[in-house]
Amino acid sequence: MRHQDRMHLAQALCDRIVGKYDGDVIVGGLYGSTARGLDIETSDLEMLFIARNDCKAKGQQIVYRGMPVFYSVTAQGELEKTLANPSLDGVFNWPFWMGVLSVVRVMHGEQSQVEAWLELGSSVPDERFRKALEEELPGLILESYGRILSCRERNNPDDVYCAVLEVLFEMRDALCLLNRSWVTHDYIQGLVDSFRFPKLPRSYRELGLKLWRARGFDEVIPMAEQLVGDFWRLMEEEGIRLRGYDDVSDVAV
Repeated sequence: MRHQDRMHLAQALCDRIVGKYDGDVIVGGLYGSTARGLDIETSDLEMLFIARNDCKAKGQQIVYRGMPVFYSVTAQGELEKTLANPSLDGVFNWPFWMGVLSVVRVMHGEQSQVEAWLELGSSVPDERFRKALEEELPGLILESYGRILSCRERNNPDDVYCAVLEVLFEMRDALCLLNRSWVTHDYIQGLVDSFRFPKLPRSYRELGLKLWRARGFDEVIPMAEQLVGDFWRLMEEEGIRLRGYDDVSDVAV
């Protein structure tokens, strides 16, 4: 499907949803490669709708003439709660929503409303970002890094690359919270997007792409060890308190 045809489809879907739920859809828009004008024949179509809290519309994923089409419907209250309370938890993922809102191509509603939501997410007190980061760590990085070491101990080279990607994705997300910022791409370009953050582990820019492309334990392990070590040092320098226990009686239950 050509870009023009994909845009016509997006507008038709938007008009149909807005028409069915008259007055309930606040903003409808397009994001991803099609919104950027960078889509190719095999690209999918990604849309979002922000609706009033009592709207009955539901998101869905369909295949239209062989092309994956996905649209989500999110309640205004849920979105604003997510933006005001940073987290990395599933649909309540602050970096994801800020990234999407910063690039969305509005097809229904007002761009000024999108700007207001971005302002809401950007004006959150620093203490909430730090609290969210402390709640995610150290498990966010520690578990996936442990998988890299487990792959070596079990002589399992087939899975080590997946563990490397987990470390890089989780580290990127943690750095989004630390820097009160976000990325606007997936996969390797999302990693590159994060290189612009001012607060980064010392070796992050140097080793991020190298580790992404590394293969084999002799190449992966030393770089992962250095990068993760530098990440923990950054957290310490920034005063991020990491939860850890030496006695089970200290664990809150």
